Amino acid sequence: MITHPSTHKVQAGFTLVEILIVIAIIGILYAVAMPSYSSYIQQSRRADIQQVILQQAAVLERQYTRVGGYPHSYTFPDSEFYQLSYQSDATSGESNGSEFYIQAKPIASQTADSCGKLGLDHTGTKHSEDVGCW
Repeated sequence: MITHPSTHKVQAGFTLVEILIVIAIIGILYAVAMPSYSSYIQQSRRADIQQVILQQAAVLERQYTRVGGYPHSYTFPDSEFYQLSYQSDATSGESNGSEFYIQAKPIASQTADSCGKLGLDHTGTKHSEDVGCW
């Protein structure tokens, strides 16, 4: 009788249990990291729009110095995450205003930001719906 030497096949790869453990670990890491990441993204967008508000206020102040008043209407650069609005006490079509207020209302994914609307007036007073947002 001829006997064959026993051959053992060496299997390479991962078992189903090992793959499920790795997936569970990735899920836990994602659940911990994602809220922090989202918070940092919102904070950076808020910082960006605060910079835009301050820059536009500086433009309005230069106009006040040159012309003697703030304009009745003002157009802001587009923002993907905030809707900017401007109010002034100037007469329609004139640049004779003595006060202004710039407001940034969050839109799109930024609406989850706890700070809500951000504002700045002609005196430099900063406004927000939550303390510590400026």
